[in-house]
Amino acid sequence: GFFSILMSVQERYEYAVWLVFLALILDSLDGHVARIFGNETEFGRELDSLADAVSFVVAPCMLVYKAFLQNSPMAFLLVIVFYLCAGVFRLARFNVNPTHGGCFEGLPTPAAALTLMMTILAFHKSLWTDRAFSMISVVFLMTALGFLMVSDIPYPKVSAIKFRSWRTLFVVQVVAFFVVFFYLNIESAIASIFLTFIVLSPFYCVSFHKASDESAPEEGGGA
Repeated sequence: GFFSILMSVQERYEYAVWLVFLALILDSLDGHVARIFGNETEFGRELDSLADAVSFVVAPCMLVYKAFLQNSPMAFLLVIVFYLCAGVFRLARFNVNPTHGGCFEGLPTPAAALTLMMTILAFHKSLWTDRAFSMISVVFLMTALGFLMVSDIPYPKVSAIKFRSWRTLFVVQVVAFFVVFFYLNIESAIASIFLTFIVLSPFYCVSFHKASDESAPEEGGGA
């Protein structure tokens, strides 16, 4: 996360984005490593949140500032502050209320960060950074992601997703990826996957829990 911030400062945006991808991989491994060695502690949990704040909250904010908003009006800079506060709030709330039934409460910060950063990288690769609609799109996306992080909208834990139940969403994402890749570039295609997941996955979470609730009484009666 720190090196991603340095890359954004140097306007090497592609490196900044892929370093956050690396942070996501490491973030997914640290808990497994702790459990393998039987070394799960409250200290490690808090340290993980601090690392997430740098990699998935501060780093994307710096990228947005350097790429789009460093010469913008103060009102646009307040959007960055809002996203920053929403991300830190989301991390603090997760420490108090972890996942329930395989779903997170609100959009996880890694998903928000990579959606935002890949979209910005896609704009740069498509040479859209000088257009007014690009800046407005980034401001709108950043605001929407901030609200999603502090909301109670359910988002799935990726490792808990069952392919059979989520097959339709995967098909939609694959189709979106290849269509966007054919017309634009790989960065835009990856961004389309994240955006599709953010829009559609809450509906799958809700339908999955409804199905579980409807089957629960029958299972209890049989027991």
